Amino acid sequence: MSDHLFMHYRPEEKPFVQRMMELTKRVSERQSPSLTGFLDPRQVRIASNIALTMGDVAVFADGGYPDAERRRVLFAPDYWQPAAEELELGWLRIEIPGDYVTLKHGDYLGALTGLGLKREKIGDLSVQPDGCDLVVATEAADFLRLHLNQIGRASVLAKPIRKEGFRKPNIQFQEKQFTVMSLRVDAVAAEGFGLSRSKIVDPIRSGKLQLNWQSIQEPSVSVEEGDVISLRGMGRLKVLEIGGQTKKGRTVVKIGKYL
Repeated sequence: MSDHLFMHYRPEEKPFVQRMMELTKRVSERQSPSLTGFLDPRQVRIASNIALTMGDVAVFADGGYPDAERRRVLFAPDYWQPAAEELELGWLRIEIPGDYVTLKHGDYLGALTGLGLKREKIGDLSVQPDGCDLVVATEAADFLRLHLNQIGRASVLAKPIRKEGFRKPNIQFQEKQFTVMSLRVDAVAAEGFGLSRSKIVDPIRSGKLQLNWQSIQEPSVSVEEGDVISLRGMGRLKVLEIGGQTKKGRTVVKIGKYL
């Protein structure tokens, strides 16, 4: 890919773009498939766009259930018809036997990564009142079944389940609409999280804000429709819609804050 095509992507995305370029080129040259780890929605979109530039590389993305957020991507020759097992997905249920304990998404994710599991091996987590269902890479499923037995103070049991038994997460948004002078991440995040513009800059500079699952430290980065912004201790929000401009030149933005 020539340098001018890098202009379509953010500077912090360059290493990932380069990796996807190399992967798709290898698939094209060797005419054999290659599988990524779990990617976030922005990365899936980038991977698909890069594959399109090759002309003879097809993209298959699967996160283990319809509407999955994190997905594995299989690059393959355009004549390839992959079998389901080629995406190498596994499904687990984490149960909390005994006394009832309330665990949050961050508790589960922290326990998984605390075992040394890389984030790319973990798909979506669906937190339920009685535990958590999750999608993982197949090679991680047995590891977790054997080694995941404690989350915080709670004893847990990880057991395999069938794809059909996976309980989808119940994602709910609290919608909010406002106007901003620009689509800078500090402006949108400040309004979305209900903070003053001055109060959002320090968390950004210190790496506490993530845009599409990547820490950024530059407040002037622009946001786009579909972007996900998370701020440590404040939750996360999604840019649902970027509308037109008001008579005063401000841009209308609709966000959804994850409940």
